[in-house]
Amino acid sequence: MSWKRYTQLAAIFAILIFILACRTADTIAMLRAQPTSTRPRATRTVTRRPTRDISQVQRNLTPTAILAITDVPPPTNAPAPRNTVRPPATTAPTKRPAVPQATQRPPNTPIPQPTTPQYPYRIKESRCGPNVRTYIEGYVYEGSVGKDGLLVRISQGPDGLPDPNDDYKTGTDPRRKGYYYQNIDANAPHDGTWYLWVIDPATQQRISDIAIVKTDKERVEDSGNSAGSCQSATVNFTTAPPPPTARPTNTPRSGGNDATPRPSPTQDPLDDSN
Repeated sequence: MSWKRYTQLAAIFAILIFILACRTADTIAMLRAQPTSTRPRATRTVTRRPTRDISQVQRNLTPTAILAITDVPPPTNAPAPRNTVRPPATTAPTKRPAVPQATQRPPNTPIPQPTTPQYPYRIKESRCGPNVRTYIEGYVYEGSVGKDGLLVRISQGPDGLPDPNDDYKTGTDPRRKGYYYQNIDANAPHDGTWYLWVIDPATQQRISDIAIVKTDKERVEDSGNSAGSCQSATVNFTTAPPPPTARPTNTPRSGGNDATPRPSPTQDPLDDSN
């Protein structure tokens, strides 16, 4: 046999082997797709409980309630879920601290000047003491000198008419410059409230503050425990200003300015019982 013939046979033999190998592969693939085993295969039974529909649960929830979702349905007699969302805490408004008030006058605040008196005459002195008769007397001073020719009115009301006596003109008694006298009861103690002031005879207008005297109907001697009653009063008027260093003292019962409260009685150093 020649070499050429041997080569042809080998090629044919290789082609046959290739065809047989392809057929064998197809046969094996068909056998795997359709098994011929007749052995019965056990079927698995699903035993898992049905799962709750989460979307349905979410529709039944309230905005403030949170529920756990499980595979087991909750018991029918379970208590209602508690609201676990706490309301926001309210804080009390903070109170601002009170600003302390200044206890001292500011250094640049001007000190107010004393006002000018409304009337030229003011009450210089007012005192009262016990007596067996009732009257009011005194002096009107221009500066430190008695002033004659002025009228002193006594009345039972401020700026009222003369009562019980007419206006007394100072200087009527030539022995006493600027002196006046108003008799209320020459025989016995007499109670009442009396108002006295100075009048300009030319204009008939008041030119002084009003003094108030309260007399008592019974005489009570002054002692260490009592100033005594008021029957004889002394009220003096002056144009002189009060001393700048004078300190306030107990208000006498028989003195005061316009419509001021009733003054307290003071002891009369003079013995007017005779």
